[in-house]
Amino acid sequence: MTNINNIQSITQIIDSQSTKVSKTSGQAQGFESLLNSALEKTQESEKGIQTSELGEISALDFDIQTISSIVTDKTDKLLTSLESYASKLDDTNVSLKDIEPVLEELNADAASLLEETLSLGEDDQNLIDIATSTAVTAKTEYLKFQRGDYL
Repeated sequence: MTNINNIQSITQIIDSQSTKVSKTSGQAQGFESLLNSALEKTQESEKGIQTSELGEISALDFDIQTISSIVTDKTDKLLTSLESYASKLDDTNVSLKDIEPVLEELNADAASLLEETLSLGEDDQNLIDIATSTAVTAKTEYLKFQRGDYL
C-alpha cells in the first residue's frame, strides 16, 4: 500500500523539507520548495520503468443483443430442430427411442421461446405470432409423441 504514488518517498521529502522550512524566513517559500521537490521526485520516477502502474486497458467490443434478436434466433433454432425431427420421423431406420431425446430438446426449446416472447413489446407483434406458433407446434409434437400417436 505504501508504494501507491510513491507516498512513502514523498513523506520523507516533506519531513526533510519541514526542517528547512522552519529555517527559512517565509511560509510561501517553504511550500514552494516542498512542491518543487515532490514534483521532481515524481518526474524522476516517471522517466524510469515502473512495473507497478497499469496502463489503459481497452474494453472489448460487445455484441449486445436485443430481445427481438434473441427470440428470432431461438425461433430459427426451433424451426431447424422441427425440420430435423420431421426427417427422423420419415426415416424408417430411426427408432422412436432414438427420437425421444430430440423431442425432449424440442419441448425445452419451445418453453424457453415462449418465456422469451413474454418480454417482447407490442411493436414486435408479428414476431410474437411466429414464435408462439412455432413453440405451439413443437409442444404439440411433443404431446403427440408422449400420447403414443406414432406407435
